[in-house]
Amino acid sequence: MTYGKIWKFVYKFYPPILRVLEALRFHSGRQSHHVGFVKDVKKLSEIKIFLRKNEFEDVILAWKDTGETLSMRKVDKEVFQYHVRCFKDGEVTGHYEYSSEGNPWGHIRESLFESRGEYFLKLLKRFLK
Repeated sequence: MTYGKIWKFVYKFYPPILRVLEALRFHSGRQSHHVGFVKDVKKLSEIKIFLRKNEFEDVILAWKDTGETLSMRKVDKEVFQYHVRCFKDGEVTGHYEYSSEGNPWGHIRESLFESRGEYFLKLLKRFLK
């Protein structure tokens, strides 16, 4: 997905701000929407390859949850996104929300933040316990 010059600028300056805010404990822990646990945490690289083949990309504009090792999204209808995270302990979480680019204010306020567990379970079933 391509965005204009403004978003390229935001992609460069905003993530370091998020990392500083995380260090200051503005965000810690994990967001909700548990999906399951991976069978083998050593296969996260395979999950990433699989997700890329299914139109997911690395998330640039997101909090990094505690213990997170993978954070990817799939943009839907240019306004929404499916966001999946994997963690060191094997937990997988996923939710559906506004994308940063499609609705920046709605994304920040988490105006739409849905589980969509069935979607993630079906997508990742071969990797989950």
